[in-house]
Amino acid sequence: MARSRNARDALTRLREQRAELDAREAELREKAAQELGVMLLECGAETLEAGKLKRLVKQASAMGLDAALEHLGATP
Repeated sequence: MARSRNARDALTRLREQRAELDAREAELREKAAQELGVMLLECGAETLEAGKLKRLVKQASAMGLDAALEHLGATP
């Protein structure tokens, strides 16, 4: 029976750790979004339509950033 109790305790600890990691991920995602926002403002991206910028980033990510930069004639 002690083994069963230890497994339950371990599961409880694991769930607590998962909740902590989820909170940490949300915090880091927010910081990353702020950093990316600053970069977008620095390069003048605020003048682009949001939908088009989103499509551009998705397509560049899908084809690979180095390949996208090469295709655009920029050096990585």
